[in-house]
Amino acid sequence: MISSAQFQTFLINLDRSQDRLSAMKDRLERAGLPWQRVPGVDGKQLDLDQCQDVDAQGFRRRNGKRLNPAEVGCYLSHIKALRTFLAGPWMWALVLEDDADFPEGFDRLLEQLAGCADQWDIVKLSSFHGGTPVPVAALSPQHELAVPLSRLMNANCILFNRHAAQVLLKRLLPMTLPYDHALEQAVTFGLRLRTVTPLPCPADTGLPSTIGGRAQLRPFKLRWYQRFPAMGFRLSMELRRVYFGLLQIGAAYATRWRGGVGKEAGSYRS
Repeated sequence: MISSAQFQTFLINLDRSQDRLSAMKDRLERAGLPWQRVPGVDGKQLDLDQCQDVDAQGFRRRNGKRLNPAEVGCYLSHIKALRTFLAGPWMWALVLEDDADFPEGFDRLLEQLAGCADQWDIVKLSSFHGGTPVPVAALSPQHELAVPLSRLMNANCILFNRHAAQVLLKRLLPMTLPYDHALEQAVTFGLRLRTVTPLPCPADTGLPSTIGGRAQLRPFKLRWYQRFPAMGFRLSMELRRVYFGLLQIGAAYATRWRGGVGKEAGSYRS
């Protein structure tokens, strides 16, 4: 297992979600992960008109929706987790929402990711979408590290290094998107956003969302004609993701062809 001096797991959990905390304790103990709880920000308790970390007009333009207090709470909880990470000595942080789950041998996969830590800044380990992954390094006979060329979404299990956390804290405030959407921009910030293929962790583990499903989120949507700016932003984001992703794929393969670090990263460690 990675040394606890280098690695920590941060579990985001609302004070009122004790049942989810109990379920996560069992899962984390089963996976053998060192962890600490990060008390979640309850969006229902926020005065969104006075919250300087939120840009309500920017959110409307980029997302085609009005602010949802639950999404704001989720976003600021992740920001809090990154700040907690940087306040400590660790090199890497696994940030979890309290509906995450892990496969057998997950600790070994984390060791393999630590073994090629020079090739990534962020690794998404669960996703609602396929992400069009292009492998750039072998982790094991079962898994590869990959650059995603399309959206992944979901934020319940993500690995960060310190550089990524520092950049994200500068670039993701004030809030103008839901957190999982905002994190998709990481590649345009110069960060090496990666995924593991096949994805090891489930995006849906059967626990109900604390943000709400489509029916609960529908009232926050603007009228169809008011969502044109958001559609333009999303198209621009997809094009930039492909452009920067292809650049990073090219750089990764060029390093492997030259040998050295890239050559070792291309073969898994038993």
